[in-house]
Amino acid sequence: MVQLRPSDLAREHGLSTQAVRNYERDGFIPPAARTPAGYRSYTEAHAAALRAFLALVSAHGHAVGGQVMRALHAGDVDAALTAVDRGHAQLLRDRETLDAVGRAVEHLTGDGAAVPYAPSGAARLSVGELAHRLGVTAATLRNWEAAGILCPGREPVTGHRVYGAD
Repeated sequence: MVQLRPSDLAREHGLSTQAVRNYERDGFIPPAARTPAGYRSYTEAHAAALRAFLALVSAHGHAVGGQVMRALHAGDVDAALTAVDRGHAQLLRDRETLDAVGRAVEHLTGDGAAVPYAPSGAARLSVGELAHRLGVTAATLRNWEAAGILCPGREPVTGHRVYGAD
């Protein structure tokens, strides 16, 4: 059986050794055996668990990934599957929210996309103004922009984000 150190697992996944220890502490990977000197000794089973956890995180997020892994390590397959089902339900709600946001932006801009700096006389909205109209925070709009949901124009002089509206 191949013995792995925390640094071996960390290097394989681009993590810090502290992250590997934290994942063990939090139950995301099984407890490691200890050498006579007290060092952690991982196996391929730990590496597989870490790969599974990281895949779950990218698909469902840290919290759901952790719930699934803890349930599996406890032998509770039903709880793991329930966590995955709830994660899928949340993804569906997120998709519905994004669709609603798209419709709201389309309503505000007239064509579904932010116009790149509306011509003089046309209604233009700042991040704060659009956030207020949608009932969200400006930080939420910036996150949507980073995710590619919104594409604001930029005011030529100041470089501030500008959203077009009817």
